[in-house]
Amino acid sequence: MRRYKVALAGYYGFGNLGDELLAEAAIAALLRCGLSRRDIVLMSATPEESAQKFGTDSVNRWKVSQVCQTLRQSETLLLGGGGLFQDASSLRSCLYYWWLVRAARFFGATPWAIGQSVGPLLTRTGHWLTRDALSRCSVVQVRDAVSEALCASLGLTVETGCDIVLSLADFFTENESTPPARLLVNLRPEKHKLSERFAEAVSAYSASFNGELVGVALSEEDEKLMSRFIREGRLSLSRIERVATLQDAVRVFQGTAAVGMRLHFLILAAMARVPLTAVPYDPKVESFAAAQDIPVWRDGALPSPCVASPDFRASLQNIRDNIDELCREGLS
Repeated sequence: MRRYKVALAGYYGFGNLGDELLAEAAIAALLRCGLSRRDIVLMSATPEESAQKFGTDSVNRWKVSQVCQTLRQSETLLLGGGGLFQDASSLRSCLYYWWLVRAARFFGATPWAIGQSVGPLLTRTGHWLTRDALSRCSVVQVRDAVSEALCASLGLTVETGCDIVLSLADFFTENESTPPARLLVNLRPEKHKLSERFAEAVSAYSASFNGELVGVALSEEDEKLMSRFIREGRLSLSRIERVATLQDAVRVFQGTAAVGMRLHFLILAAMARVPLTAVPYDPKVESFAAAQDIPVWRDGALPSPCVASPDFRASLQNIRDNIDELCREGLS
């Protein structure tokens, strides 16, 4: 009899809100399927912090001995969402999760994966590692059409759904008050100077916007980038809000409009049902915007943020049902 039902792995413990929300959504789905928090162990870069935050056991993802012992003690390994298999920055992510899947199989923990964005894959090694790892998973669900097409080209059969964070939409409630007009702005570092052009567009927009422009940072690197742009006179914001928890997001996103780069910034805005515009720095953002009919900015002047945001609440139960079905299949 193994100690855990699920060892949960992803890019957890690095201070990125999107990845922490993926962990929260995966744990919530497992609890809905009848597990208790004692049945789950989470692999994290900051295990003590993660254990306190999520109420589960947690181990250091970088300590091979701890990871191997955890896989010996768990019935399954769940890759719980995000862009884990991509080599646009380096091969490290593909190598780590490929090794994790191989180790899980060696120690008798069945691997499965939900809420994945697959790619970009720019190297033959990245293609091979991804194909080999995902082909060994009992369940693979991707969150966008781009990932589905890439997996098909690798000869993989996958389920296509949505980002599992959307299952947390009921945390957002109607806001009866009418707060001052605000436009929330999210920038993140990337390699192609899109964030620089976006910052210039935001500053130009601020001259005619009768309200407050507020930066929203989902990670430390977002906050550093926007702070640097403000110091250099390249970005006009009244302040920067660091959103570190779902409760922070509920507070910040009410009664606003939003324009930004990170996928989970857009997902939070959509769940809060505020007008939004996407800045597609990555295929996963492009795919989400296209699937939900969200307007995009590429260059030039910012479009008006007065576009009705998609309402995910109508399909919330279907989203949850699909995620729960996948979890029951993975656990079986």
